[in-house]
Amino acid sequence: MDKTHVAFIVIGTIGCVLVILGYLIKYKGRIRLVAGVRNNEDKIKDKKGFASFVGGNVLILGLIFCAGALGIYIFPSWFEIIEPAILLSLLITGIITFKKIKKY
Repeated sequence: MDKTHVAFIVIGTIGCVLVILGYLIKYKGRIRLVAGVRNNEDKIKDKKGFASFVGGNVLILGLIFCAGALGIYIFPSWFEIIEPAILLSLLITGIITFKKIKKY
């Protein structure tokens, strides 16, 4: 098994987990799945908006990871392009979430 197959499995698994978590947070309102919320749940002003925002971002990340894994599977020669693109999307989404989460 070469590194593209391992990357496909790992990135695809992470993507599936993120899609499930994003769905549970956004549509089922399970904000306790978000790190640090358990101790500070009473400080969140708009729990529904918080769940929608964070869950939506996690769902988007999961879909990006799944699409990246599919891209690695279909085009293994593009591995060196797809992997940094996935990491860059993770960084950008994390920064956006960190900056905008303070209003909740």
